[in-house]
Amino acid sequence: MKVSALAVWRAGLGIGARVLRKEPVLGLKRLACPVSYWRAAEFAYVSRQLPIPHGGRVLDLGSPKDLAAIFARARGFEVVATDILPAAIALSRRYAAAQDLDGAGAGRVWSEIQDGRALSFSDDSFDAAFSVSVLEHIPQDGDTLAIRELVRVVKPGGLVVVTTPYDLRYRETFVDRPVYERQQEAGEPVFFERHYDEVTLRERLLTPSGAELLDRELWGEGSVRMESILTHLGPARLPVSPFEAMLSAMFLRRVHPGNGGHAMAAFFTLRKPLRASGR
Repeated sequence: MKVSALAVWRAGLGIGARVLRKEPVLGLKRLACPVSYWRAAEFAYVSRQLPIPHGGRVLDLGSPKDLAAIFARARGFEVVATDILPAAIALSRRYAAAQDLDGAGAGRVWSEIQDGRALSFSDDSFDAAFSVSVLEHIPQDGDTLAIRELVRVVKPGGLVVVTTPYDLRYRETFVDRPVYERQQEAGEPVFFERHYDEVTLRERLLTPSGAELLDRELWGEGSVRMESILTHLGPARLPVSPFEAMLSAMFLRRVHPGNGGHAMAAFFTLRKPLRASGR
């Protein structure tokens, strides 16, 4: 299935237009930025990797909730959208309700609080699962626990699609402020995210998952570092926001070692074994 960043942009515009009547502020925000620079590429990848039939039950672990609504409306999926933050779940429900998508069943989005390290769902509960730019933010061994949980809750043969930051060398970022559900204690920096390299991607996510690696792509930029330009614009970025998907289509691309591209993210798809060993 061919899904482009511009197709995701059109879907984002549709969300803004539908939300506008019941939630004017949310609708205007979505119209001002239908989809951001990296999300355009990530959402397109996830969409391409999930060729499951109408009515399939899909788990979203912590992703921006735009994609849950897109899947529910355009693909007829039953999407269970989860997050560890109550505020994120409340926002997800507002977006879904404003589009008449809130609730359980095919073509709808059900939002609930979950900790990805210990999901409450039974084994083999979903046809597929996805997590967009989430696992890198879970501290300590939480990313490994979460990938195991994602594989556990999909059915045998089911797919798990993930996007994460990537760099040539592994690195972690700490900040002097609260991060998501974690508060700063005694003035100590708080873990924010990790950028995986080849070794840590394999050791922390791919191998512990126990699943088959169906696809792995490295994505990044060429000589023009558009992400850095957008970041440095600060508030001046706002006029560009409606067109970030176009910039994504122009400057973000799949890169290969040695081809001159700057790898910045890893997108990968796992398939749960038809017979999970050791279970």
